[in-house]
Order: sequence, then C-alpha cells, then structure tokens
Amino acid sequence: MERVSESATIAAKGEKIFKLLSEPERAVMFVPGLTRITNVAADKKSWDFEFSWHGLGINGHSECTASDAPHKYQFKTVTGNKSVWTYQCTQEGNATKLSLEIEYEVPGQQLARFATEAILKRMNQNTVREIVSHIKTLVEG
Repeated sequence: MERVSESATIAAKGEKIFKLLSEPERAVMFVPGLTRITNVAADKKSWDFEFSWHGLGINGHSECTASDAPHKYQFKTVTGNKSVWTYQCTQEGNATKLSLEIEYEVPGQQLARFATEAILKRMNQNTVREIVSHIKTLVEG
C-alpha cells in the first residue's frame, strides 16, 4: 500500500478535534471530494460513502477500526478503493498536534489516468494536506 501523511498544530484541545473526527457524517466538511455519508450505524462504527477521487466516482463502505478518545481515530474503507485512515491527536500544552496518515491501494486499472504512480502520490499528498488544513480551520474557527 502507498502512504501519505500530514501534521499540523491546532490551537484547541484534542477532545474538540476528536469529536469532529468521530462523527462520520461531518467528514464531508473537511475531506475534499467526499460528497455523501449515509447509513451511519447507531454506534458510528460503520457508514457508506460517495467520493470523487480525482474525478473518479467511488462508492463504498467504511468501518471504524480504532477509537481511543481523544488520541486516535482510525477507519478503513472495506469496499470502493481500499484504504486506512489514521488520525492521531497529541496534546502540546494548550494546543494539539493533529497527524493524519492515509494508506491506500493504487487502483492499477485507473493508474493510467494519472500518468504515473508518483504523480498520483503527489496529488494524494496535496489532498491530505488540505484535509488537515480544513480541520484546523473548522476547529480554530
């Protein structure tokens, strides 16, 4: 699997960030290309999604694999383009370091759309940077 990651210091407690991350339906506010979250389980441990991944429409199902408030939130996409998203919150005084790592399978049949795997990885790195930036903006207000 390929991997991209990004971190930022956010002027907020980890609990506030974790609350945003652990409500799947709110992810459409900060994940570029995520257009819809549906069928969220009552315990918020699984949901369906619609995602435009660099112009490729993907429908799938996700499951939460780790939820350790307010430190770690992780989920995997089990259908659609398979991936694992891991958010980590580390308290730094009155601020929190938020780290996001995404591991993903490169869809071989779609790779030709992006010219090379290196270009696709740079595009995904830009996306993970946007996600962290959007979360920072939402939490800090």
